[in-house]
Amino acid sequence: MYGDEIPAPERTDVSVGDYAFVMYDEGEALYQYERPVDWQDPEWILKQSFEHNEVPPLNFEQARLYREHNGSTLAVVTQYATDISSGGDSRSSSDSDEDGPSDGQSRNGYWTEISGTCIPETGAYHQQKDNMVAVVNHFIEQHNLLDHIELPYTPTWARTNCSINEVAEHPDGREMNGAEELVSGDYLFTAMNKKDKHDRIKNLANRTDVEMTLRGKWQE
Repeated sequence: MYGDEIPAPERTDVSVGDYAFVMYDEGEALYQYERPVDWQDPEWILKQSFEHNEVPPLNFEQARLYREHNGSTLAVVTQYATDISSGGDSRSSSDSDEDGPSDGQSRNGYWTEISGTCIPETGAYHQQKDNMVAVVNHFIEQHNLLDHIELPYTPTWARTNCSINEVAEHPDGREMNGAEELVSGDYLFTAMNKKDKHDRIKNLANRTDVEMTLRGKWQE
């Protein structure tokens, strides 16, 4: 029904700061009801999107569950909550003490090899976006990525969504959902599926002319 579009929560009879966790055909997404600026009305702001198999454990407080139907077909399930907490860290510990490159089977999550350097050095990230941000920061700090691209940077094969911009929006002025701030103060676009994240990271690696291999769950 929604394709690549992430459905936003529909209810607005909530308090500022409340959360909504949306489960739909293509994945899952976490929103928070916030004011973009102090003088504007609150709205649902996308905090993070997930594939179905990458959602970390979340604890919901005072949650309400709503189901939305498209005819007789269940399309979206949304859980509203006053507060949430994560059941674990954003990074997992490694099953092995080995710090160097491996076949990825000893690390439970997402990690990357760049010219012999492992990101993270040990363990792995539970979430794709965390590894994506760490890799792009490495490109900036160690391989001068920003000297090789012009911002806003959009791959030639992409449509209108840029990969990196100086502000948290795309070149056409749309809000950059899933924007993550980089070490440079610029913003990385992360609200996409695993394949698109994979392609964007490889594209940036090519611009810095480094050898990169996405390991662990990136290969599944």
